Amino acid sequence: MNAGFAQADITPRLGVQLVGYGPYRNRAAQKVLAPLAARAMAVTEGWRRALLVNLELCGTPRDLAIRIREAVARRTGFKPDEVFVTSTHTHSGPAIGGMLGWGEPDAIYVETLPSRVAEAAEKAVKALAPVEWRYAEVPCEGIAINRETDRGGWMFDPIGVRLDPQWRPARPQDTDPTLRLLAAYAGGNLVGLLHHFGCHAVVGSEQTFDVHGDFAGLASQEIERAHPGATAIFLPGAMGDINPPVCHRAEKETHRALRVLSRKYASVIRRGLRAAQPMTAGALKSVRRDVSFSRKPWMRAFVQRRIRELEKIFAAPGVTDITTVGQPPLQTNGLHMVRLQGFRALLAGYKGRKGPNPPVSVQGLRIGPVALLGVGLEVFHSLQAPILAGSPHPHTWVVSLSGGVGYAPDARACAKKGYTDDLVPLIVAERPYAKVYAELPRELIRLARELAD
Repeated sequence: MNAGFAQADITPRLGVQLVGYGPYRNRAAQKVLAPLAARAMAVTEGWRRALLVNLELCGTPRDLAIRIREAVARRTGFKPDEVFVTSTHTHSGPAIGGMLGWGEPDAIYVETLPSRVAEAAEKAVKALAPVEWRYAEVPCEGIAINRETDRGGWMFDPIGVRLDPQWRPARPQDTDPTLRLLAAYAGGNLVGLLHHFGCHAVVGSEQTFDVHGDFAGLASQEIERAHPGATAIFLPGAMGDINPPVCHRAEKETHRALRVLSRKYASVIRRGLRAAQPMTAGALKSVRRDVSFSRKPWMRAFVQRRIRELEKIFAAPGVTDITTVGQPPLQTNGLHMVRLQGFRALLAGYKGRKGPNPPVSVQGLRIGPVALLGVGLEVFHSLQAPILAGSPHPHTWVVSLSGGVGYAPDARACAKKGYTDDLVPLIVAERPYAKVYAELPRELIRLARELAD
């Protein structure tokens, strides 16, 4: 089997809005703490081939992911469906659309992005050469918590407590404390690796205005500096409800946490490289398709009523455009405007009484005993277990945010009817999923079995 790795710069110019951490924050980039990269891996085995492109961005909206696959195909000769689009989920990169209120996309940045990503893919194809694969799974503890059960300590605990080398979450069973690593060597030298871990890349905060790839991106750069010419690609696992142990801090604490957690994570990658054992590559296979999951039956009349109710908020005497007015954390003007925009966009997609149900991209890539199962959603941690149990592959990686944006919450989160199940769908201008916690695992297990054929 041949493989090639490469990267290209996708750092935005200063002044563009950064993504995430709340509605209408107008976080304009003020400095580049670390450049952002599009990283690519090309693999071929006989007539079979695949390209994985990885962006240091929060996520890739479906329409933009399609444009990226097409741009890569034009530059490389690969088919669009052979291009696996992934993102690292940093919230310290530019807004590129797909999420209402979470940063205004910059038109020229978005327009140039597919070509810049295609540059990395083209270089990876040119670098194709025989490689030796090595694989490892090593403990990765003290870098992630489940925000649904951590009770807010990730925001309020003394930072020294959370950054202590011996600190561990109270409920490690609610996380996936394992790093999975697939490394490629040529002539005894590391040329590329994939590292897979379930955690949001959100050590950066709403109080910072730096451009960087967060703890995972900084760790990748540290590994690349130690292995000149190598490309390190971070693939986020089932991370929909998984955060770092420190989030939403002031600038000084945020920068301290970035230094500590990126070095800690890089040390786990180095341990994985030392522990990695040769792996027989075996078969290569790539599959991509669009699927539809069932949605909650919001009628047109319900959407119209909610629009009228929200419009009244912004027409009331004494109204202000200050986003934090209201009842924090979920009933503020900023979030009400997200809801209003979301309902308006949703209404535009109705055809008669039938509400829109945009498809979700799923994509699988098999490299011998390793199967990457990607979906264009942030998969909640508890959904991973049934997928791994149903997969026929010795090593299965669930990869979130593969060519899309949005949440795949578990049943517990759906029952709460709060941020995850009520607000997030409107951020992406969609109806909530009805039973994605049951339908998504079935779909990814089917994908895994297809890759095994």
